[in-house]
Amino acid sequence: MDVREEVRQLALPLADDAGFELVDVEQSSLGRHRVIRVYLDRPGGGVTLGDCAQFSRRLSDCLDMNQTVPGSYHLEVSSPGLERPLRTLDHVRRFAAQRVSITLHDARDGRRRWEGELLGPVEGRAGVRTDEGEEQWFEWAEVKSARLVVDPWAGLRNPKSRGAADGRSRGGAR
Repeated sequence: MDVREEVRQLALPLADDAGFELVDVEQSSLGRHRVIRVYLDRPGGGVTLGDCAQFSRRLSDCLDMNQTVPGSYHLEVSSPGLERPLRTLDHVRRFAAQRVSITLHDARDGRRRWEGELLGPVEGRAGVRTDEGEEQWFEWAEVKSARLVVDPWAGLRNPKSRGAADGRSRGGAR
């Protein structure tokens, strides 16, 4: 079992006990230094800096006690942020209809990256409706990464939703 999975197995019960969702665990190396990043969220409320600090201390104690990470490491605990990663089909279900960027392992129709409205999940697949209205569906195993996209221009991109939202129609003054 790799270090990332071992950290996940230790962090999951700690997160559950504290009322958090364990969004993801990442491992990277910066030179000789190993970095472990843990992303937490609290459904319906988010996490505070204090939440992250307290969780970091608890998880660090567990990692040190179990000698999970060989050698020295730097532990970072944070919120997944506005452009949070989507790692599971449950995440797809929870954030359906929001703007997303999906990167595939292998290109489809000459593209690896697809952006648009998140669709699904349906039968183990996630979909994207592009700005041009085209729907593309992907087996979840085809998806290398997926994350929400904050798009301040979304209302301008889709005039129908803008007109409906502010009570005006396009074309002409009132």
